[in-house]
Amino acid sequence: MVGVSGTGGSGPEGGDTTVITSRHAEAPARPASGAEPEFRRSFRRWGGATFLVVTGALLALSLRATDGRFIYLIDDPAIHLSIAENLVHHGTWGVVPGEFQSASSSPVWTLLLSAWVVLAGLVRALGVPLSYDIGPFLINVVVGVWVVDLVARRQRVLLAGRRRPLDALAVACLVVGVLFLPALALLGMEHLLQIAVVLTVLAAFERVGTAPAVGVRAAIPYLLVGVMVLVRFEGLFVAVGLALASVALAVPALADADGPRPWRRQATQAVLILASAGVALGGFALVNLLMGQSYLPNSVLAKGQGINGGGRSALRLDAILERLTSDPLLATMVVVIAGAVAVGWRQQRRYVFPAIVFLVATGLHVVVAQMGWYERYQAYLVALGVVVLLAIAAETVPAWRRAPARAFLVPVLTLLLLLLCATKVSLTVDVPLGVQDTYQQRYQAARFLAEYYDGRAVATSELGYISLEHEGPLTDVLGLGDFDVLQDRRALDQRPDADYWQQLGRDRGFEVAVVYPFVLLFNAPPDWTMVASLRLDHEPVTAFQGELQFWATDPSEVDPLIAHLREFETTLPAGVTLVFDPAVAER
Repeated sequence: MVGVSGTGGSGPEGGDTTVITSRHAEAPARPASGAEPEFRRSFRRWGGATFLVVTGALLALSLRATDGRFIYLIDDPAIHLSIAENLVHHGTWGVVPGEFQSASSSPVWTLLLSAWVVLAGLVRALGVPLSYDIGPFLINVVVGVWVVDLVARRQRVLLAGRRRPLDALAVACLVVGVLFLPALALLGMEHLLQIAVVLTVLAAFERVGTAPAVGVRAAIPYLLVGVMVLVRFEGLFVAVGLALASVALAVPALADADGPRPWRRQATQAVLILASAGVALGGFALVNLLMGQSYLPNSVLAKGQGINGGGRSALRLDAILERLTSDPLLATMVVVIAGAVAVGWRQQRRYVFPAIVFLVATGLHVVVAQMGWYERYQAYLVALGVVVLLAIAAETVPAWRRAPARAFLVPVLTLLLLLLCATKVSLTVDVPLGVQDTYQQRYQAARFLAEYYDGRAVATSELGYISLEHEGPLTDVLGLGDFDVLQDRRALDQRPDADYWQQLGRDRGFEVAVVYPFVLLFNAPPDWTMVASLRLDHEPVTAFQGELQFWATDPSEVDPLIAHLREFETTLPAGVTLVFDPAVAER
């Protein structure tokens, strides 16, 4: 038995009292029971306050940019809201009442929004003007505080406070720049919930490793695995990581201070983890197949590497490495954490378990899934990387009485992470501009179709706010909310020609199509007329392109569309201009 102590959280310098009790001197240090809660409380206070203040400031600036109308950074949150409202009011899982579509990549998030729609409806029945639209944001604020608490519970190296201002600055850096929490809250999507569930599942299986539960409690971690998969399907990557990490604990060289676990128990745990993930995915796939669609949501089929009809080029090694290095922060985390696992070989480090989970999940993600698009797809991996790096720091950075390395080295290294977060910091600063893009372009298009084409068939590439505001038949020309179109696009290698669009218009009977220029390119049918486009007066931040086009799909619809747009033009906000095509401007 070897004991090593040092000062930390409860001392005058703000360090932590650590004790090593193990069969080996290299075993990880654990804080005394009175020290660790202070690390948690300080991180929770400073991290939570930073998240709420920055999120509140971004919300205020965004509302100023949208004339007080609550709008999200991108169009996608409105898709989930549209499905949630249809599920509650019409019993339909899809963007059009009465038409099933697997248009949600997060079944749990959509069900959560459905519960919000029910609650908001009850509040509105009491005469309170509560908008359905604000639900995803409110849920994200609550979940964001939860994420801060989850990280706080896992770390014991940052002690934010007036005596440790560097630590306080480091906590703010983690919350805003690295974890990207305020921007994700205003994104209005399920990614904060994904982070929270992934960290919760990780913690649950770490507890299983040290003190196996019995009875009903033993089933809870496996149930959480199923929930994790249905929050976002990238949860499968984490499940595989958990399974491999569980088996690794039975290897003497990778075991922690509690020693190697029994092989049979760890193998059983790994099988149960994979079975839980498989049951969740299988249940979802079965419902989809019974409803005449594919085993995965439309968006996953459209975007997944190697399954989107785009060939195998995305699975080449150079393409995989390009995806990984597209986020310098994540790539650096992979290198550092892989090195820490190598250094921790036979050192009985507790960080090895979460490190293996992170490395496996990241490896699978960069091979199969996408990166980026407002830095949201890999956000859960970054959060996993943060908790692993904090665990590595707790076990490897000394906390000496006369040389408090943790009091200086860890917060400085944390602040240096900002150098790898230039994109995240820039996107956070640009949140009001991104919201403004959605408001000036896609929300205005939705408002136009709801006012002039309500109850009539329309087509669009921008499914979100249009599906939320417009009532009537809707064709999604990209296929995210339209399985038949998705199948056609995959069969055509994502290159539909003019004949295809012509026939689709006849079959669906839509009179107007609202799309970005890249959708049709030079493949517009000869009978279709581009009447006008909404053009942003600035470089787009979250819009795909700076202009959104309005097409009449039949010559007889050109004059009515011109008249409607002329009338609608007078109601447009500043910052966006309706530009009519010169060929039809005089009509």
